[in-house]
Amino acid sequence: MQSIETIVSNSKNEYTLQGTVIILDNDDVVVVIGGGRDHIGALGLAVPRPSLQDTSCTSATSSILTMLSHKDDILAKDVSEKIAAATERNIAIIAGVHYDNLPLADLEILRELWLSLTEKIITYINR
Repeated sequence: MQSIETIVSNSKNEYTLQGTVIILDNDDVVVVIGGGRDHIGALGLAVPRPSLQDTSCTSATSSILTMLSHKDDILAKDVSEKIAAATERNIAIIAGVHYDNLPLADLEILRELWLSLTEKIITYINR
């Protein structure tokens, strides 16, 4: 194992996400949690590959497993594919974000947070 780092997103409307990154020799593990109720909502694996639209660019393909009645698959797919494509490394992800009584409108805030957290994670891995 090369390193472990926990990266915290910005806060918005009292929401915060946390990503723990485990750098291995050739692959990385990312755990994204938030909401104070840590859990496994979805597991994913993303593998970098040449883009289907432009083979000079890197994209990623993912496989996601979702726990019954959870919606963390959307986050797991988005985050793992972005990180795999940007770092050209295999990415395993565990996603578990839970906020009680989350207003539907606040889902966009959480998406903004996980996108900014993803950029921080990419920067950390590519350092």
